Amino acid sequence: MLMAGRSASAAVAEVAETYGISRRQSRRVVGKAFQVLRDDIEQAGINRHQEVAQLVHTLHEAMAKALASGHASAVVGCSRELRELLDLGT
Repeated sequence: MLMAGRSASAAVAEVAETYGISRRQSRRVVGKAFQVLRDDIEQAGINRHQEVAQLVHTLHEAMAKALASGHASAVVGCSRELRELLDLGT
């Protein structure tokens, strides 16, 4: 679920419901899954600067398409993601 882009809170809710476990236990399971993803990324030698640059480019393209098609809410969403990614809110 995490690799598919689901939020941690959505994954916690789905795991708890699907497997009939408490939300507390589900948070532990999702937390361990997130750690596995982080470890895999680190072991793969992924260049964080390169990934950030690609994400910035993708967000800029998405914003341009959203502007061209008049989807203001998508522009705002991309802007927020870009601001968070680049830590521009502080």
